[in-house]
Amino acid sequence: MSRLKAVELQGVWAGLTLSWDENFQFDEKIFAKNVKNATASGAAGLYTTGSTGEFYALEFDEFQRMVDIVSEICGKANMPLQIGCCSEYTAKTIKMLEYASSKKEVGAVQLVIPYWMKLDDREILQFFKDIFNACPDMPLVYYNIPRAKRFLHGNDYLEILKVCPTLIGVKYTYAGTNFAALQSDMMLTPDLSYFVSENLLVSSMMIGAQGSYSSLVSTNPNYTIAMYEKAKEGLWKEAIKMQQHISTFFNDSFEFINNRNEVIIDPVFDKGLAIAAGCVIGHQRCRAPYIGWSDETIIALRTWLEENYPEFIFPKQD
Repeated sequence: MSRLKAVELQGVWAGLTLSWDENFQFDEKIFAKNVKNATASGAAGLYTTGSTGEFYALEFDEFQRMVDIVSEICGKANMPLQIGCCSEYTAKTIKMLEYASSKKEVGAVQLVIPYWMKLDDREILQFFKDIFNACPDMPLVYYNIPRAKRFLHGNDYLEILKVCPTLIGVKYTYAGTNFAALQSDMMLTPDLSYFVSENLLVSSMMIGAQGSYSSLVSTNPNYTIAMYEKAKEGLWKEAIKMQQHISTFFNDSFEFINNRNEVIIDPVFDKGLAIAAGCVIGHQRCRAPYIGWSDETIIALRTWLEENYPEFIFPKQD
């Protein structure tokens, strides 16, 4: 396996959840089983330690073990892999980046700018310059999210590319509220590969997006991947209908969870849904301060899925 190029960065990539035991310690065995299962999902690749993957909750030694496990499994399965190296300060990001870069199986690294206090333009460029100087051979994907307090756009990437030419892609969150900007950003930076969430994947592919970093692929992968393939083939009417169905599903599931007085933040929702759908094994617990759903909610959600959205239940394996 080799490092990724922008033209190779496409398709539906599956976000991996982390596994915690009853003492909230990293459960390496369950995590490894979930990674192995994900390599057979049909996804274009796997990625770790974004919001879904609770990047903020890992100690560095746990991060190392996580990288070791996922690199070994993906290497044996010839599955493309990206590692999230996100933190609140530059030196910590570089420490993770250097470890991820030591693994030949890692095709690219996802990162975010330090997010506790808002960075100005000079600080953003210095961050990317430092990242590039630390690991000039590692392709980078930027995790563009409002939580970082700066939502970057095409003009920003043009400046970043001057000091960090290894940037190959953008994980463009909240595309629905920035859809016009997304089109403009892609036109300004045609050599970058843009990824969006699955509920806007088809609409965004119509204007040039290349794929999705997906949490829904961790329910029943077949649906999201089929939608992508239809869009790739230009079967826009069928693909848009599937996208609309996904949007309806998310809206309905949010309402269901809210009515049970549970939270819907990324790691809690994504892991809980994957557990209820049967795609991920283990427990839905998240590390504090975030609280995973109750066992009763998982059972109720499974019943709700069976009655309303069976297409998002993971098919039983023979």
